[in-house]
Amino acid sequence: MKKLERTFMLMSRGAATLGVLFLLLVAAMSVADIVVREITGRPIRGAHDLASLLTIIIIASSFPAGLLERRQIKVTVLGSFLPESINRAMEVLGAVLTGAMFLFIAYFVTLHAMRVSDNHQATMVLNMPIGPWWWIASICFWACIPAQLFVIIAEILGQPAAQHQD
Repeated sequence: MKKLERTFMLMSRGAATLGVLFLLLVAAMSVADIVVREITGRPIRGAHDLASLLTIIIIASSFPAGLLERRQIKVTVLGSFLPESINRAMEVLGAVLTGAMFLFIAYFVTLHAMRVSDNHQATMVLNMPIGPWWWIASICFWACIPAQLFVIIAEILGQPAAQHQD
């Protein structure tokens, strides 16, 4: 199970790294846009279009790694009052509900990707197709499903989140 977790983690961290690089690109583009506006009085043509498209990927690419590392917000108020077995059952239930939520998100993002692709929607300024970006986001959200299934199995087996130092 550790080998599978490591493989999942490397792949999901690769996607998250791409998201961070896109975030840095959006930040640099924003700074450049501000400087160009100050100097010329006009924005960089299409900077907003690119930032909007990249933001989709920035958000979606971070979820698989976050799920595998179990970095979601978790409220454990009842855990201190309830027996260990019920606390563990609640952890499993939380993992299952998180998986269900991501299943719905993946499904609806896929529907959105289909809709914008079928309608040939494009950005306002650069006229870039929006669909491919939403398909990439859809793939990222579908990648959350096996990641969360792994977490559910680990929770059932009582395995804590691994400390990854890679």
